[in-house]
Amino acid sequence: MADFNFNYHSGSGKTFIGMPRAQEVPTAKVEAFLAAPKALLKIRFQTTRFAPNHVVTIRNETDGWTHDVFGTYRNGGWDFFFEMESLSNVLTFKFVLDREQWMHGHNLVIPTGPDATFNESQVQFPSTSNRFLHGYDNFLIDETRLVQEAVPRNTREDIVYDVVVIGSGVGGGTLADALSDSGVKTLVLEAGGLTFPTHITNLPGDWTRLTDQHKVGHFVNEPGSDFLPGVHLSLGGRSVYWSGLIPRMHDWELQFWPTNIREFLNDGGYAPAETLMRKRKRLGSFQDSVVETLSNHLHGWTVEDVPRSRHQPSIALDGEPQNVLKSSTGVYSTADLLLTSMAFHGAAGRDNLTINLGHLVTHIETNDTTASAVVCQDLLGNMTRRYRGKMIVLAAGSLESPRIALNSELLDPNLKIGRGLTDHPAFFSAQYTIPGGNPFGGPDRHAKVIMYREDTTFNQHPFNVEVLINPIFWHIRNSDDDLQHVPNPSTIEMKFIFASLLDDDNFVRSNGIGKKLSVKVKRNATGIPHFDDARITRNAILSSLDVPFTEQEGMAYGNEGTVHHAGGTMRMSGNGSGVVNTDLKFEAYDNLYCVDPSVWPFIPAANPALTLAALSLRLSKHLKSRL
Repeated sequence: MADFNFNYHSGSGKTFIGMPRAQEVPTAKVEAFLAAPKALLKIRFQTTRFAPNHVVTIRNETDGWTHDVFGTYRNGGWDFFFEMESLSNVLTFKFVLDREQWMHGHNLVIPTGPDATFNESQVQFPSTSNRFLHGYDNFLIDETRLVQEAVPRNTREDIVYDVVVIGSGVGGGTLADALSDSGVKTLVLEAGGLTFPTHITNLPGDWTRLTDQHKVGHFVNEPGSDFLPGVHLSLGGRSVYWSGLIPRMHDWELQFWPTNIREFLNDGGYAPAETLMRKRKRLGSFQDSVVETLSNHLHGWTVEDVPRSRHQPSIALDGEPQNVLKSSTGVYSTADLLLTSMAFHGAAGRDNLTINLGHLVTHIETNDTTASAVVCQDLLGNMTRRYRGKMIVLAAGSLESPRIALNSELLDPNLKIGRGLTDHPAFFSAQYTIPGGNPFGGPDRHAKVIMYREDTTFNQHPFNVEVLINPIFWHIRNSDDDLQHVPNPSTIEMKFIFASLLDDDNFVRSNGIGKKLSVKVKRNATGIPHFDDARITRNAILSSLDVPFTEQEGMAYGNEGTVHHAGGTMRMSGNGSGVVNTDLKFEAYDNLYCVDPSVWPFIPAANPALTLAALSLRLSKHLKSRL
């Protein structure tokens, strides 16, 4: 094994391995960001008293004194940004609390050159309305008439639902739709609001930057940990922001899962989830040529189209149109799924489905071995509410589900709640230029393939390889021909995604209701011993496609500590040694379940969304059978 050089660690959580930092070339996105003009004025109001669920805005003379400029709350204060070109030499403004209370005193006047910071002694308000302080940075809920009509809530506390689902992402949203469609009276409690009605790449333009803009700071890292934050809390959860990859786990990954789960997935359990998530059919003849070339040159590897959730209802497998009356719904999101249900009457519509937005669950009440009620902060009504269900399902994600469990002081006979938070690491290649005249280059070329060794084991090349040609075509929806982002020159890049055992030294700890979580995650070194294998594979792929490269150059190593695909904090087992059993029921409770990646007993190389959807559909049948 080669000597590895940990030459550089960036703020994105990536370490460059195997080459001097001087040889690293930033990606096009990084270059564009660094070159962009910084023509923004920043105003900061440093405050812990007026934190969310309070909202502080700025009203100013330039925009009109009735117009609210919204900011972002993070790191103990509100940050507001103004385009310098829209301002005169000075800015005259005031802070406003909850869009009602103007700050005391005279207008504030600052020059529009340097940034400005204010504190609580300089900014005082006449009174403070009753608002929960929830400890979530960059988390605001928009409430409009449109949202109220699209997602009408029901806050009656005398109703006993069949199932209460906490969270509306891939796990909770898929489960709630399947349950309500089958006649089960279902309540969904979602802390966020309606941020986007669909997946971000179903929107016009390039919205991929939203994953950075909408990160929510709901935890603090313990010393030695640098776990990265995740995306906004909203209807649809992560399903609004994901990349749409839906690979199945292979046998070498499934060996770490309980036997009946492995048998379920191998015996047709994935197929209904692939149908629900609209598995893409094909990308055409150029994609086929890339697959064929790599298959012919890299013996011992299986090379396939990357399985993606990208609806193509009018294209048959041979590429011919079939049903031209059916429109594409783009990338699967449970925001789409649930909003569609809410738009129609009937059993498959909203008759059995209630969604309450802005409901931040604080804890679950229990009575011996029964979960009796869910207690929430209604962030819109500023009230504590209590909802009852015959069955209760946590589906709030690998950080929020253990937070709720820990705040509820749930019985934990195996001391595993909140333990084991782990993501799968990955190597990221540089972006290589495809020379002019190369048949795999050109402005009309796009391909994405997945590769894996046929003899893979956990100890022998335990990774999937994604190969992407002209990645700009992957995410963007464009309706304006004058804004076509034609790649020039064409590029190719690769990602090597590893599987990982759970790390029991990693943990999530609750600091109490209204406080940020504490997270401790060590960097995951699982992929490092396989660096030479990954680099040899990268070189073979580039050679096969006749793309120039430097044989000994390194790659960026990342995802060692991110929330992207992290799981394990509520792990399942088939022998009573975990938090939940293979029906996803808590070992210590009769009617309490969990369905999100926190139940993962092992972090596979395969992206988690397809497996989660399959387990959600399986759980819907199980719960239906118990009612």
